[in-house]
Amino acid sequence: MSGPTQVKAVPGLETYREKASRKFKENPWVPLGSLATVGALVVAMVKMRRGQSHSFNQWLRVRVAAQSLTIVAIVAGTYSLRPKAVNTASDPTLVGNDADAERRRQEKIAKEHAEFEERLKGAQEAHALESELKEQLIWKGPTKPRSASEAKDSTSGSTSVGGSS
Repeated sequence: MSGPTQVKAVPGLETYREKASRKFKENPWVPLGSLATVGALVVAMVKMRRGQSHSFNQWLRVRVAAQSLTIVAIVAGTYSLRPKAVNTASDPTLVGNDADAERRRQEKIAKEHAEFEERLKGAQEAHALESELKEQLIWKGPTKPRSASEAKDSTSGSTSVGGSS
């Protein structure tokens, strides 16, 4: 028996903590707004349990305001982080590094597309083969041989899967 297996990190994937940290750095207002919303809701629940209906209603209004500001932060963050369409051929403001980075990005996209097409073609071929084999193996009900020689051939036990016998 070998020792404990080590899980290798898959390139390109990030942990939940890394993703949360990255998202917080990209747009810190969204998690802060979410925390404010949850905080207002918790305080409103406490006020409701204590029977302070006026204060409860005020905290529900605070929750709605915090929720609205969170939605505004999401929309603003989405708008500010949207990818910019860059045409390297017609944009003279790109310096060499930016143009090289854009070229590498385009090459990577083309490579990934070609790999996807190759996998898709392989999957389609495998599906066609599976369908063909499935049709060959499906039993379509009892069949009666038409002659005595066909009956003898069918009971002899010779089978051929894909070729001629």
